[in-house]
Amino acid sequence: MNKENKSTLTTIILPLVAIFTIVIGYFFIDFNLVYQSFKGDVNYVVQDKGCDLHKSSCEIVIQDGTKFVLSIEPKNIPLMEPLTFSIKSNKDNLENLTLNIYATNMFMGEFNLPIKNLGNGNYEAIGTLPTCPVGKMQWNADIKVVQTTQDIGARFQFETDM
Repeated sequence: MNKENKSTLTTIILPLVAIFTIVIGYFFIDFNLVYQSFKGDVNYVVQDKGCDLHKSSCEIVIQDGTKFVLSIEPKNIPLMEPLTFSIKSNKDNLENLTLNIYATNMFMGEFNLPIKNLGNGNYEAIGTLPTCPVGKMQWNADIKVVQTTQDIGARFQFETDM
């Protein structure tokens, strides 16, 4: 192979292959799944399927006996408006908690909301969810408890309309 052929290969063909690979990857790779895989394993307890956060609060007891009761206000869970995530726990001294909210049926970003300790086992986080023209978005709201041996947590699930 002469110098001219190598030059053509490196200046034209390789960048085109790279661009083609990126474009194809954009349509076929689940970036949310890739992102979640980098975060490490957390053993989540998922809320009962019969519980609907649009109607009432939902309760989860995780592996170490910590209870989380989550309610969202307003109950219709509107998009692009402030939401209050109220959490009641049987432990009043939990530290470094975050509420991690993300859509499961489309990548809409990830929202790590700090949870404020209000005292007496009451906690609160405030955030806004983005709108999506597709509608019927499925969301997870994860509360993670970091432990020395493994991370555990509660996973609440809800749906939003357009």
